Amino acid sequence: MPISHADQPDAAPASLEFEAVQGLAGYRQIEAQWRELARTLGVDCSFQHRPEWTLAFLTSGAGDPDAVWFVTARRQGTLVAVAPLQYQNYRVGPFTPKLLGTIDDDQLQLSDFVFRKVPENAQFMQELVAWLKTRSGLRWDGLRLRKLREDAAVCYAAAHALPGRAQALQHDTSAWFEAHAGYEHAIAAMTGDFRRNVRRQLRRAEETWTVRSETATSGEALQRAFEHFLKIEASGWKGGEGGAINCQPTLQAFYQSLVRDAGAEGACVINLLWFGDEAVAAQFALRAGRTLHILKFGYSETYAKFAPGNVLLQMIIQQACEDAQTDVVSLVNFPPWSIRFRPHTAGVWSYFIPNNTLRGHAALIGLLAKRTLDRWRQRRAAADAGAKTDPAPAAS
Repeated sequence: MPISHADQPDAAPASLEFEAVQGLAGYRQIEAQWRELARTLGVDCSFQHRPEWTLAFLTSGAGDPDAVWFVTARRQGTLVAVAPLQYQNYRVGPFTPKLLGTIDDDQLQLSDFVFRKVPENAQFMQELVAWLKTRSGLRWDGLRLRKLREDAAVCYAAAHALPGRAQALQHDTSAWFEAHAGYEHAIAAMTGDFRRNVRRQLRRAEETWTVRSETATSGEALQRAFEHFLKIEASGWKGGEGGAINCQPTLQAFYQSLVRDAGAEGACVINLLWFGDEAVAAQFALRAGRTLHILKFGYSETYAKFAPGNVLLQMIIQQACEDAQTDVVSLVNFPPWSIRFRPHTAGVWSYFIPNNTLRGHAALIGLLAKRTLDRWRQRRAAADAGAKTDPAPAAS
């Protein structure tokens, strides 16, 4: 479980007053206050804390908005926390418990609750669960909180206090680059061969075209860049197999919503790489706090031999290092191709908190049994892999 070294509260803060509002109508009730709360997070603000991120899900048709509840917490009348929760369809063994949790959608690559990581909020998770159990009016057998980076607000509070029988598991990683100490520091872990290869591919492209990068953040320029991004993202196998964003109406609506609403706040960023008059690589990003979060990458397979995706990422890292407003470039998850860039990584965690119901107890037992089975399978696979690589014994 992530460990927090934050100081414990010196004195008991004023009690929290919780309330739950439902769906898109509930979101509209708290949208303005939520936006103000996100601004108070400062450098800790991430893209998933911004209300536009959740609004994109609610309005894209990706799920039922009425399955989403927003639990708000106020202290002396001031909004201090928003916890977006969704009823999840998740099977545990032979039955389906009623689970509440973070919004479970593939496009929502990371999740979190929205509150400041300060001592007076250190007991937030414990207080939230107690309210959900006794006074919320919501029926649930377990809380299933997923895709929480180790620096998430939930992880901060979980490190201070979690209800008994809560389970935590690191199941993924998130990659990032440090930009505030200069470019050479940011790329120090990359191998010399890889750096030279990226420079060589850029030089080869420059022998034929004028190569430049473009960053769009607002207005018509942002919308045009989004159209280039969609075309590039669909240029390869994704477009051919129907997996591209512009082949799926709900996905396109999700990202178009971000262009419109996050773009209006100056938070949507699309980076393009141009070879002459053609855009050949693109990144869809959101800015929050002092971090540029790159959510989606794409490149034209026609120009694959020039590695335009690698060239663009190298350019954006360098630009971030020269930008006094950017400390971090985040890849959000850890795409396999990015391992060659040798980024820093942070753990991504899940928590399960059972309610005191029969199905809640059964779900916990099922979860623990599944983890035991998964560990056994991993050990067995590792043993089998080792046996295959061992030399055969010599004949006597």
